[in-house]
Amino acid sequence: MFWGTASEFREVSLKELTGKKVLLLMTSSAGSRLSLDNWVSELRQKAQVTWMQQIPSNPTHIDVYNVLYQIKGYLPDVVFAVGGGSTIDLAKCCVGLNYLCAMELFSAEDVRQAIRSKMYLKHPVSIPIYALPTTAGTGSEVTQWATVWDGEGTAKYSIDAPYLCPKRAYIVPEYTISMPRRLTLSTGLDAFCQAIEAYWAKASNPMVKEISKAALRLLVQYLPLVLSEPSKIYFREKVCLGSLFSGLAFSNTRTTACLSISYPLTMRFGIEHGLACALNLTEVMKVNLPAISGSEELLDVLMIKSADELQGWLEQISKGIIKLRLSYFGIREQDLSELARMSFTLGRMDYNPVELTQEKVERILESVL
Repeated sequence: MFWGTASEFREVSLKELTGKKVLLLMTSSAGSRLSLDNWVSELRQKAQVTWMQQIPSNPTHIDVYNVLYQIKGYLPDVVFAVGGGSTIDLAKCCVGLNYLCAMELFSAEDVRQAIRSKMYLKHPVSIPIYALPTTAGTGSEVTQWATVWDGEGTAKYSIDAPYLCPKRAYIVPEYTISMPRRLTLSTGLDAFCQAIEAYWAKASNPMVKEISKAALRLLVQYLPLVLSEPSKIYFREKVCLGSLFSGLAFSNTRTTACLSISYPLTMRFGIEHGLACALNLTEVMKVNLPAISGSEELLDVLMIKSADELQGWLEQISKGIIKLRLSYFGIREQDLSELARMSFTLGRMDYNPVELTQEKVERILESVL
């Protein structure tokens, strides 16, 4: 784990990558925005670099196929991801599904089937992933899984293997300063929701709860401040630290109902992941609180006495950016039944401490319409 300034990152990373074949995943706009064009030029002098500049948001299995097709026959020493969760997730797909590149012919459907059947687990590779997150929220730089969306918008998949956890994470808070307020909010709420879900997940334990509380203390205090003063590096550092702790917490537990309910909101209506999670967080908390070991400690660290107070905090920090109501994003009452039906992602909903039915999920969605 590296934590430091932009200049320190450039010096350290160039030294670590010298002489290697590097597959670099970073949009050209990110390179310009973060003043990394010179870094890329220097890297090309010291290493053999293949730069993939077209990185989609919320990558689908078709996007993964397109990237794999472009690197067919290329076996890098390192896959280096610079960007948000989508970029880091795509890097994990490049590693996990790299065995497909050895096939004479493969298709987008082969990619989908490899993910759905977990065929990649039979073809482990030792290509290390280096990750430089430019947002503070997803935690993908410290987890072993990645999200892949169905190209037809009907399902969400995961690729999950221990060797997909990045071997090197570079945390450079100043690279998050250029995030607009809405992205700062959505990624910050992503980390916030993940930390809470790690706290109450079935697989939680005392260690996870302490890491979750550390994340939440930082995010409760500093996310509002960084939204008020986006260019203040000290606030950015604290939110980055909160995001990192959140990622470490849920890497041990996985997430629960909030994320599961969020997936069709993102799939069908394009709602940013953190906002989609926050939309249902309060109502899921109301359901889960009676079943949570240490629920009073959770409320204390959130500085609230009830889930309703949590909703007040969420609405306050979102004020002037978005409204945390489904209708704000174009969702109508007639959409709720289908959204509820699509909300049951295995490996997410089944980690929730309270069993939810489709009817209960629909009531949750009705409450935030």
